[in-house]
Amino acid sequence: MSLVSHSLTEILNEIGDELTNQISLANNIDEKIDTRKLAQQSNALNDVIKTSELSDKDKSMLQKFSQTLVQDDATVKSLRYEKQDLERVLSNINDL
Repeated sequence: MSLVSHSLTEILNEIGDELTNQISLANNIDEKIDTRKLAQQSNALNDVIKTSELSDKDKSMLQKFSQTLVQDDATVKSLRYEKQDLERVLSNINDL
């Protein structure tokens, strides 16, 4: 596994952990979702995508996913969709 692939998998796993964390917090305390860390992780993901040796199709898929992480009006429902999208992305990346 190349360093970029390792970095990509690592940041995607971190995003998954943060999505799980935010969903749990929002369910438990019914507060507004804090997407600052997801926005930071989105930026880190974009940096890894730029330096990766992935196909244009895979880069496009990852960039679209990254863009969806940066939303001011996130809800538990939207975060659950993001988590499902992440699982699909991870599956596609693992198939490479």
